[in-house]
Amino acid sequence: MLSACGLRLPGSTDSPTELAEAVTEFRVVPASRAFISVPQALMVMERDLGRAVEQRITLPNATALTGENVIMLRAQKAGYARGTRFVLEEQLSQFGGAPSPFTDVSEGALTATSDSFGDITYTTIRPGGDVMCVLAFRRTQTASRALPRGSRALDIMMRNCVSGTAEKALTPISAAAFGLGQPG
Repeated sequence: MLSACGLRLPGSTDSPTELAEAVTEFRVVPASRAFISVPQALMVMERDLGRAVEQRITLPNATALTGENVIMLRAQKAGYARGTRFVLEEQLSQFGGAPSPFTDVSEGALTATSDSFGDITYTTIRPGGDVMCVLAFRRTQTASRALPRGSRALDIMMRNCVSGTAEKALTPISAAAFGLGQPG
């Protein structure tokens, strides 16, 4: 469908980065380019969406549970960063939806914890045995490395399933990730 302002894809939304997300591929970058320090990272990928720079950090998955353990980060530029109030649907929308096994997550299932870098909002699922999965979100104005020029906020979503506790699963986005440690 053609609109007065340009081409509009069927089923599209008003996301300011929607077209860029559809046409911009991730590329592998050195771990030293990651916005946060994640020594156990298997791979760091990045793409520039114009109004934001997005990274995907792949984490190990030592469980039998299917799906990728991943941290998704979006460095939002001034004027495009969302408000400070956490809204689950907005967070899921900007990161492409909830990963398995959290596809039915709701605001009522969320809890929060805080550290020296702010709040972490998360939910947990224990799919069996000692496996603990977390879906966690946080926003911060800082990172362990320099953010792209003009960035004002760093939004984070992480899916991490581990053998152990929720605290262990949250470790990759804890305060230690925002220190000046060496990349893995």
